[in-house]
Amino acid sequence: MGFMPFYYQRFTWSTRGWPASAAYAYLLLLCEQYAAGSLDADPERLEEISPGTVEHWERIKRKFEVGPDGRLRNRRCEEIRAKSLQAGERKRESARNAAAKRWHNDGNATAMRPHSERNATAMRNHANENDNENDNESDIENEIEIGSESNSETHTLNGSAVEPVSVVNDPKPNRRATIPQAALDALWQRFPRKVGRKKAMTLLDKAVREVMEDFEHDEPTDALIWMEERIDALAKQHKTTDPKFVPHPATWLGQGRYLDPVETP
Repeated sequence: MGFMPFYYQRFTWSTRGWPASAAYAYLLLLCEQYAAGSLDADPERLEEISPGTVEHWERIKRKFEVGPDGRLRNRRCEEIRAKSLQAGERKRESARNAAAKRWHNDGNATAMRPHSERNATAMRNHANENDNENDNESDIENEIEIGSESNSETHTLNGSAVEPVSVVNDPKPNRRATIPQAALDALWQRFPRKVGRKKAMTLLDKAVREVMEDFEHDEPTDALIWMEERIDALAKQHKTTDPKFVPHPATWLGQGRYLDPVETP
């Protein structure tokens, strides 16, 4: 694959409170999955790839799901990998189309066909070799419909061949998680300005689920604690602010401002 997008803030959130050795072992496993498409489910085999995995397996195993083929996959890493493969295929297709158009419009296309084919092959090879190095994160972040099959063979970090990738949209488990109403009520009470409760509670539930998704947690505990800290930071920031200038909870949540860096008043 050559290039792996790394969303450091998301990774930091999802390993919050972990020993550094556990986070590093988890990161190496993500790198291996990104290169190979999946991981062996045997912790001892994973230890060979990422030393420290066995020691921290109780933490790390919650980050992966066992597929029908018996292999492990981190769902978010799988989605990012699929986007990378699709972005690469778009660039290769663009190179093929450019080559075909160039020689199709040539008046001597028939006579030049062998030369055209050699150039098209060279362009494809060049695109394959440089695709991932030239990709930037904005390419990867483009919205891509996950669900179609991408069949592309690459190699693992330890040199073995890998299977074609097939990614299918599954319902996100965190969308079905139950957020205790009492916990949401407690968060509401922490807002410095309590107006528009009905709309705010809906947005608060949605925001907590989104944070759960970034944490890659099926339980809301850490996301609720994180949101509590963000709301407390908001209250501290506006401790001496005229109430009419304090943002409504629904406005603050709807604009995703809980994701902003915490400002020191």
